[in-house]
Amino acid sequence: MIFMNEIIFLLQKESDHSKFQDELKKYTSPKIFSLDYESHIYLENNHISHEIADNSLSENDLKQIDDFTLYFIQNWIPQKFQKEFSVNNIFLPNLIEHELFFYLLPIFSITVILKKIIIKEKPSKIIDFTEFSRFTETLMENKNNVIKFPPIEKKSFYHDKVSVNFSLMKMPMNLEISKNTFINIKKITSKLTDKFLDANIKQITKKAILLVNFDPIQYEALFKELKRQGIDLILYNPRKPPITNLKSFNIVKNSKCKIFNTYDIEKSLHTEIQIHQENIKETIELLFSETDHFENLFKSFDSQFWKSIEVSLKKICITKFHDSIKNILVLTNFFSNYDISLILQWAEVGQEEKECMYVGNSFNIKSFMLQHGRFLTHTKWTKISNFTGHFPQKRISDGQFVWGKFTKEFGSSQGYENKNIILSGSPKHDKFFNSPRKLFQSNKILLATTGAMCLTADTCTTNSQLKYDKFIHEIYNIIKKIPDKELFVRSHPSPILTENAKNLIKNIDPKLQLSNNINLLELIQDSELVITFNNSTICLDALALNKPVISLQTDDWSLDEEIVRNDGVLSINNIEDCEMYIKKILFDDSFRKTVLENSKLFLDTYLVNQGNASKSLAKSIFNLI
Repeated sequence: MIFMNEIIFLLQKESDHSKFQDELKKYTSPKIFSLDYESHIYLENNHISHEIADNSLSENDLKQIDDFTLYFIQNWIPQKFQKEFSVNNIFLPNLIEHELFFYLLPIFSITVILKKIIIKEKPSKIIDFTEFSRFTETLMENKNNVIKFPPIEKKSFYHDKVSVNFSLMKMPMNLEISKNTFINIKKITSKLTDKFLDANIKQITKKAILLVNFDPIQYEALFKELKRQGIDLILYNPRKPPITNLKSFNIVKNSKCKIFNTYDIEKSLHTEIQIHQENIKETIELLFSETDHFENLFKSFDSQFWKSIEVSLKKICITKFHDSIKNILVLTNFFSNYDISLILQWAEVGQEEKECMYVGNSFNIKSFMLQHGRFLTHTKWTKISNFTGHFPQKRISDGQFVWGKFTKEFGSSQGYENKNIILSGSPKHDKFFNSPRKLFQSNKILLATTGAMCLTADTCTTNSQLKYDKFIHEIYNIIKKIPDKELFVRSHPSPILTENAKNLIKNIDPKLQLSNNINLLELIQDSELVITFNNSTICLDALALNKPVISLQTDDWSLDEEIVRNDGVLSINNIEDCEMYIKKILFDDSFRKTVLENSKLFLDTYLVNQGNASKSLAKSIFNLI
């Protein structure tokens, strides 16, 4: 046993926990720092004393991290490389800004955290289980005093893994697979899909619209209405499977929707794609050899940190740009051979959506954005709209279909032209409005969890997520004490947030299971009350079914949202108030009635064409083409 003071351990989510446990036994009373929420939970569950590293960040630090992330993305490609990074006049770095921002933000946070820890602690030795050990070495007088244990996996872009939800013998299944595995599975199944669905795009003989990354089940009514208008549909889903069960199969078949499987075109363009990919790889190698450029970029932050992310960022850029080159060339061929009159997408900032819109623009094909969730309208988020997609400053789409008056007003405030912001309502909410109301009195309470947003440095911290956890614990304890009431938990569909929620409720009560496999509409219908966080879009789902909603507010910005200011939900930001308001809404009929009346007034302003949005949108699209 080695007895030393000033020994610190650094742990992150991706660390090798078995080696950490082995190494920990060699030291007496080392100081351990968790660098993220997941490592904190691991240490806490194993009753290992530690400090939350990001507690050291000041408000000024958080602002510096946000500002530098924006600065880096705006300046990391020198002007002299602009032409080399363009394919068919499309600038490749623009396509990955969304994912690059969310990849770099927490990494840049760790830079500041490590510096502050080491300056404060002045350790004699660091046992580093993170991927940032090269940087840690630069902060020590003697780099030999940093003992490195590489993590078992590297941080990756959000869309490098694909969530696949499907049904097997009527049993819902959820899988998370790598993007490469997803592509290989799609290659195998595409020919079967074309055959059984009669969905080969070669059969398109007239003008069609291209739907990008649409879920047929979520937009079933829209598919039907577009067919009713005589519009041919082509579904292009590079990021999610178009067919996941019998229902989605039938929706695609009945709407006579064709599926754009890219593999035949890829095969015919193989040589051209390969040449462009080799050229861009050489350009990336050349860019990353410009050490002075990157060290100057990091001068205001920490120039020595560049070496810690150089290799991983270069590898990611090669992969992402290779994907974009293939997609751009395939889409160019596709638009050359098929008469596409309009592109409809719901994720303005997504890599594949941008590829589609930019290539379509070169063929004078208009693209439209369809609002898919409740927009973040607080001024806190407007400076990062290029990454969230809420009326981005770098606008690409020619028009925007929005849910109602409030969103249109927000679009106008962002500088968008009123004539291009079209009120359609929400097609995916048609089924909620048109669903029959159940008359029985339920005893079920639905808690729909979300989680730390990771949109700015202050929403990436461990404590940001712990605020959600604290509310979840409180809600569980309250409902458990109320006779004849049953709690159901449904997590946000994000794989990370789902995993966090699953682990948390397992610790709270192993008998409590996530209800993610139950149809959301049915789950809300069967609930007496819906509780969620920070005005999540599920608020609107519940209000459309005439269910009272409590929104738990973990951050001040959420209190300034239009749904709170207009009493659309019962808003709670003090955890001490939860029990009082939950009991009041469950047992005080007059109070419940007032809450529902206020919600209805808000909903009527926020969502137009309630129950008829798909029909309205289909007519608008018909008039546009």
